[in-house]
This record gives sequence, C-alpha cells and structure tokens, in this order.
Amino acid sequence: MQRRILGISAVVFLLAAGTIWLWWPGAGMEAELGFFSRMGAVLLAAWLAYEDVQRLPGWLLLTLPVVLVVLVRWPRLLLLLIPAIVAWWVLQRVLSSGQR
Repeated sequence: MQRRILGISAVVFLLAAGTIWLWWPGAGMEAELGFFSRMGAVLLAAWLAYEDVQRLPGWLLLTLPVVLVVLVRWPRLLLLLIPAIVAWWVLQRVLSSGQR
C-alpha cells in the first residue's frame, strides 16, 4: 500500500507543477513550481526504488537523511565525502578479499 501512496503522491506533485507551468507561466510562482517539480521527482524516484529500499539496513535509513540535510546546508562537504566513500569502498574490497 505504501508504494501506491508514493506513486499517487508523485503524480499529484508533478501534475501540480505542470499546471503551474502551463496556466501561470509568468505569475512569479517559480518557487512553487520548483517545489512541486522537485518533490514529484523525489517521490517518483522513491516509488521506483521502493523494493530496493526495503532491503536496506535500518541504520542506513536513519543516517542517509541526516547526510543529505548536511550536504544541502554545506555543499562543500561533498568534496570530502566522495573521497571518503571511495576510500571506504576500496578498504572493504581489500579486507573482504583477504589481501593485506
């Protein structure tokens, strides 16, 4: 049932964005248009990934929103996050293959 709610919400947000874009193109509603289109895209992505998200560990589901909020607030931290993720991934591969 939750996947249906995500899909319906995504369609509603995208229809609202389309309505604003078609009927009120120059009314100064750029913020609303951006909000509805972004929320629709995020909900659509969540709807598409729903099955995969169900298999994620609980700690990751709690950590991911915090990381996203921090990256939105301070985008330069992304420059530190990408090398850290790559280093973690390489370290995991080396340790799991038994090479030291």
